Amino acid sequence: MRVAFCPPELGSFQRALRGEPTNATYLIQALVASRLRTRGHALTFIAPRDIGVEICTTDPEVETPAPRAWSATWWFRGLAAGTWRIQRAVGVPYLNVFNNLGLYDVGLRCLPGHDVVYQRHALYRDGIARGCARLGVPHVLFVEADEILEHDLMKTPITGLLRWRAGRMFRHNLQAADRVICVSEPLKSHLVARWGVPPDAVVVLPNAVDAQVFRPDDVDRSRVRASLGIAGDAPVVLFVGNFYEWHDVETVLAAMATVVRAHPAVRLVLVGDGATRVAMQQRAHALGLAEVAHFTGLVAHAEVPQYMSAADVAVVPYPRLPQEVWLSPLKLFEYMASGLAIVASAAGQVSDVLREGANALLVPPGDAAAMATACSRLIDDNGLRTALGAQARSDAVQRHSWDEYIRRLEGVFEDASRRK
Repeated sequence: MRVAFCPPELGSFQRALRGEPTNATYLIQALVASRLRTRGHALTFIAPRDIGVEICTTDPEVETPAPRAWSATWWFRGLAAGTWRIQRAVGVPYLNVFNNLGLYDVGLRCLPGHDVVYQRHALYRDGIARGCARLGVPHVLFVEADEILEHDLMKTPITGLLRWRAGRMFRHNLQAADRVICVSEPLKSHLVARWGVPPDAVVVLPNAVDAQVFRPDDVDRSRVRASLGIAGDAPVVLFVGNFYEWHDVETVLAAMATVVRAHPAVRLVLVGDGATRVAMQQRAHALGLAEVAHFTGLVAHAEVPQYMSAADVAVVPYPRLPQEVWLSPLKLFEYMASGLAIVASAAGQVSDVLREGANALLVPPGDAAAMATACSRLIDDNGLRTALGAQARSDAVQRHSWDEYIRRLEGVFEDASRRK
């Protein structure tokens, strides 16, 4: 198929394609794009490079400016600049009106000839959706999260005119799409109940894993443990992920403060970066874990498997939240494929993928005592640790591969085309 592939922003997408450190949003988009191309699909990448600057190219490393018509005229640019000056003078925030008109113009020039448009939703952006509607091109919208709600949880709420604008555009994109892909059943329920998306228009595609890349590796295990200064067979507990409010690293640290009393040799490795990382480093010191907890910072995705090979136990922590967890954590499937024994908060999609006592141990969200007990149990019981890890890997290989994900995505594309 000829696919117009529309990530939220070009620079981060390029870094993910190159294997450079970036966040999970762009990593997932890069993995999907690479596999679609491997399957023989022809991709055109349409993405903003800067405000008012869009790229339209078949090679993301060749930044070909997208063609424009009326949005390239002097009067359009003058009107956009003048309006923004007036908005600043009276205290009105930048509402992305002219930028979306420009993106709509780009869509009218770039989208014809494509069989389907695949777009990762971005805040304040509806130009592609409007272009699809005008041209009659099938539109598949990928929604990883309700980003308005995410800002609320991060205690950086979108307010006033910006919240109204973000909500209006999100609703428009959801209802204009021929198919909406989301990552979990809780997110689907939220999109239907809160945003009025027809249930039959929403397809749940959880994230996936390359089980050839993420797998048990005894060679890497010894090397990485030595590089981290971890002696011999000291037990290692691993966290991989972004340091955000809904990734409950604080509970992991509190649990480790208990675990270390019974297992003084235990080490905690935390891979990733984010808004709360500095605060969590300070919290680790306050809990007396300065010699126990090792924060790596952001690393390239290609380096993550080696940290997993060095670990004995992996954690998927979530706090108690005012609504059900909607995420599909990439680390969950990578832990599973790596054959790790997992301790996870029983929340959202995690409870659908993991089964207590079969391929993981589940604990209540935000419960540090329960997490400490589960981690200690796995450290003490090598047989249980091995059995859970083996079953988790088997489940990952059979049910959660990227190959299966792409086959299902191709089905969504074909269904969207038929629906249109």
